[in-house]
Amino acid sequence: MSVGQEKHSAINWLSNWRNGVFLKARVKVSFRGEGRHWHCSLTVLYNGFLPQGDRGRRRSKFVLYKRGDPNGVKRSKHYIVQSPQTSQAILDAKQHSISYTLSRNQAVIVEYKEDPDTDMFQVGRSSESPIDFVVMDTLPGDKKDAKVLQSTISRFACRILVDRSDGHKARIYAAGFDSSRNIFLGEKATKWQDNVEIDGLTTNGVLIMHPKGQFCGGSAECGLWRETSVGGDVFSLRECRSAQQKGQPVYEETNALQDGTLIDLCGATLLWRSAEGLRHSPTKKDLEKLVDEINAGRPQCPVGLNTLVIPRKVSLGEHVNQPYVYLNCGHVQGKSYTLKIMKITRHINFIYAM
Repeated sequence: MSVGQEKHSAINWLSNWRNGVFLKARVKVSFRGEGRHWHCSLTVLYNGFLPQGDRGRRRSKFVLYKRGDPNGVKRSKHYIVQSPQTSQAILDAKQHSISYTLSRNQAVIVEYKEDPDTDMFQVGRSSESPIDFVVMDTLPGDKKDAKVLQSTISRFACRILVDRSDGHKARIYAAGFDSSRNIFLGEKATKWQDNVEIDGLTTNGVLIMHPKGQFCGGSAECGLWRETSVGGDVFSLRECRSAQQKGQPVYEETNALQDGTLIDLCGATLLWRSAEGLRHSPTKKDLEKLVDEINAGRPQCPVGLNTLVIPRKVSLGEHVNQPYVYLNCGHVQGKSYTLKIMKITRHINFIYAM
C-alpha cells in the first residue's frame, strides 16, 4: 500500500467513528516540553477551528516531548488510615499519593514513588501547574457572548506515562495529580478492592477506543469504547456515564495507547498519534492540494445547481456556497436549506463524492 493510500485510509477511519459525529470542544493549552526528541502527539477533535491558530495557551494539538529529567511515578505501597486529611503522605507536597475514601473515618492511601524510566503528562481543565495540557469547553466561534455554565471535563482528567527509552509505549490512567501531588476519590466515588489492590473510576470517566488494525494501513476499523480506571485497568462502559457500578473487566485489552486511539474526556475527545503514524499522515500541503483538485472540478449541488467552493481560508461565519460533507457516505452538498431535504430523502443518488 502506498503512503497516499495509507493517508486516505486514516482519514476514512476517522470520518466513520461515532457515526461521523465529532464532539465539539475547543481548547486552551499550557504546554511545557523539554528537549527536541518527541514521543507522540495529541490532537483535539473539534468541529471547527481556532481563529488565531495554535498560539500560546490555545492549541488544538499537543506534542509530547521527552523531558530533560524523568517525572514519571509508579505504585509503591498502600495502607489504611483513620484520618486521611492528616496522613503524612497527603501532607507531604513531595509525595505522590492517591486517597480512596471508604468512610468518614477510613481511607486507603496508595503511595507512588519516582520512576526513572517514564515521563508523565497530565491533561485536564485546571490551569494549575501540574496540568501539562489544559483542555476546556468552548462555545462555537460565532457565539462570543455566551458562556460555559458548567463543564463536564474534570479539572485533573487523566495522566499519560510514556516510556523514555521507547516513545511508542504509552499508557493512560484516569485522574491526575493536583498541586499537592494528590488524587482524591471521595466516599461516593466508584471504587473496589481485589485481593490487596484497590482501584476506582472518576465521576465522568475516561473512555478510550483503540482502532482494530493499523490506523494508517488500510484495514483499521472502529473498536469498542472502554473505560480506563485510576489504576489503569480496562472495563466495559457503565450503564450511564456517571453510574456507580463499574463495567465488566476487559482482560484482552489494555490502557496502552496506540496510533489512532481516541480518548473521550466527557466534553473533549483527543486523538493519539504516534511519531511513526504521523510520518504516513497527510500534511497541510497534501490537504490543500486535494482542495484545489476538488475546486478545479467545479462540483455542483444537484439540488440548487450552485457550484460548491471549498475555501482555503476558514472564517467564523457561514458562506452561501459553503459545502456540507456527510461523513457516513462521503457526499458533499451546498446551501443549508438542502439539509432538510436530506433528512427526508435520507440519500440523494448522486452528489459530488470526495
